[in-house]
Amino acid sequence: MVVLTALQVEYEAMRRHMTDVREVPLPQGTLLDLGRIPGLNWSVALAETGPTNTRAALVAQHAIEQVDPDAVFFVGVAGGLKEDVRPGDVVVASKVYGHHGGRESADGFAARPEAWQPTHAMDQLVRSARRNTPWAFLPSGTTPAPLPRVHFEPIASGDVLLAARDSETFRRIKRHYNDAVAVDMESFGVTRAAGMNPALRALCVRGISDNADPDKSAYDAAGSQETAARHAAAFALRLLRDLRPAARPAPKPAPAPSVIVVSGPEPPPDPVEWKGRPVVTVGAQEYLLHDGPDDLLHETEDHDVVRRQAVARVVSGSGTGTHVWLRQVERIRPSHGPGGSDPLAALEREARLCRRLGGPDVVQLARGGTTATLALAWPGGTNPAGPAETLHAMLPDPPAALDPMRLWTLVKGLAAVAEALERLSATGHAHRALRPTAIVLHRPRAALRDLGLAAVPPRPGENPGPFQAPEQRYGSGARPGPATDVYQLGALLHRALTGRAATPDPPPHRGPDFVPDGLVHVVAAALRGDPRARPRMRTLRLALRAAARELASVPPSPR
Repeated sequence: MVVLTALQVEYEAMRRHMTDVREVPLPQGTLLDLGRIPGLNWSVALAETGPTNTRAALVAQHAIEQVDPDAVFFVGVAGGLKEDVRPGDVVVASKVYGHHGGRESADGFAARPEAWQPTHAMDQLVRSARRNTPWAFLPSGTTPAPLPRVHFEPIASGDVLLAARDSETFRRIKRHYNDAVAVDMESFGVTRAAGMNPALRALCVRGISDNADPDKSAYDAAGSQETAARHAAAFALRLLRDLRPAARPAPKPAPAPSVIVVSGPEPPPDPVEWKGRPVVTVGAQEYLLHDGPDDLLHETEDHDVVRRQAVARVVSGSGTGTHVWLRQVERIRPSHGPGGSDPLAALEREARLCRRLGGPDVVQLARGGTTATLALAWPGGTNPAGPAETLHAMLPDPPAALDPMRLWTLVKGLAAVAEALERLSATGHAHRALRPTAIVLHRPRAALRDLGLAAVPPRPGENPGPFQAPEQRYGSGARPGPATDVYQLGALLHRALTGRAATPDPPPHRGPDFVPDGLVHVVAAALRGDPRARPRMRTLRLALRAAARELASVPPSPR
């Protein structure tokens, strides 16, 4: 995504949150800082535009054309126009007015309003973030008392710096744009540039540094701009935490040979994509890749490495004819990870843990040069018709009507998964990445495709998405662990029972008459926001087994 700021103080407030930063010049001369926000699944391109709407629009358009972002945020400071909007508060623009548009005649000034509004999805993102821990990203030691307020209201934007309330500009804004609560000099330009790209999501996040009056200089001298910029940056990151990447059509693969080698003593000079490449060779093994939903054929760049994963069939080597879960980590630049950690070694640690637990079975572990590969046996992997399906097939979107047989299959399968997670917990580890595609249906049981994040230490923001537990979110004071797995199993069951994503501390959802009361109550308990209040995995497993027995006695639905 692209984050734009107008002033150096705004730029510095965002830049402090970024790591692995490198400066990249655009063809037009604009300099971008490319980096990441720890714990967030986003790459960020940060730029300083300078003041005025015209400059902001030009730089925004350059950045959008070159980066092709999923979203653009304009983050910085503004002057307040209303008495209840105080310095230190944050205003997210529900509208942006260009307040200079109009016609001047002998009869006076006649406004010709132009306005930009965010999409409904972005509107809901803002409203949710300001209700739920809005200040999770404030730097330690900078949280004021009382906490700043977040306003989702219109702002006015023009090319005049407003520093007097008895001016004609102020009176014009009050007369023609009287619902605006703040004023700046750049938001209209940024949103005009973003609006030229209909699919591009955009927001303006403005910290209030003054009251747009003669006291502005005094506020600035007292550090109000630094405070306002810090608050705007913190809330922008809070929005980014919940923003999901937009779905994009898959690019057409470039012509390539049907067999590629991606590990060995000499790694290739550039990362080799798996999508569109039917066969991957790792040492003496050859794997035929399968396409699949969600993350079953997936590739992503994560800091210094590229991560690839896919369901595959062994076409040559040990286990020919069986299916595996194939994952690979390739280092693409020198590591700057915390403590010099080795991201490739995580696959080796997971393989040792799999052997210790007696599954999933390790088919191949290979490390050569800058690449490590782990192949785990896919449950039910000998089926010649193809790999066994995942829980994703039982949780369609839009949701299907619930019936006793489908619920019995799901509950019985997840009871087996809970048993595997109990064994994992006994080793001092937790999966922490449960989702529908992480569970393979080997009927009448189910099994884990891998050990998730068990081989890596917890980090803020891990496992983003609808099955993320509260303690995994950035800003949570709790540490993810076995209780995280309980929450995620509860979230899967809640999705099956209601057709909706789970939120912490929901009321029990009764559902159809055949749904056992014990299942309803244990799911609600598993989704408690406080990890300490959730049942243990053994309690959840026993409740699932009891529910499966009860569901088995329900007469089949008439056809």
